[in-house]
Amino acid sequence: MVDDEPDTRQLFSHLLLLDGYAVDLAATVQEAKAQLSAQTYDLVIADWRLPDGDGRLIADWAAELGAKTVVISGYLSHMPGGMAQGHETLMKPIRPVVLIAVVQRLMAL
Repeated sequence: MVDDEPDTRQLFSHLLLLDGYAVDLAATVQEAKAQLSAQTYDLVIADWRLPDGDGRLIADWAAELGAKTVVISGYLSHMPGGMAQGHETLMKPIRPVVLIAVVQRLMAL
């Protein structure tokens, strides 16, 4: 889970942990790159706008490494067409039930 907002990271990780998923957290592109270099992930959820770069690039890299990916943002309507191609997208604010449903669906594929 890559998001620069501490409250979002905390809420999403809590929801996913309650649903039985292991969760690693990152607040920046740099942190996410380090984690992706050190470990294999089944699913990566990345906020589009991060303080040090574009979270979509993290999703692209994670997908190349074999992970399923979700790009989240409150600004998805501002994303140029096709930028999130190949990734699930969710618009913030995200209802907890929607997040869990998307994760469950992607993990079942």
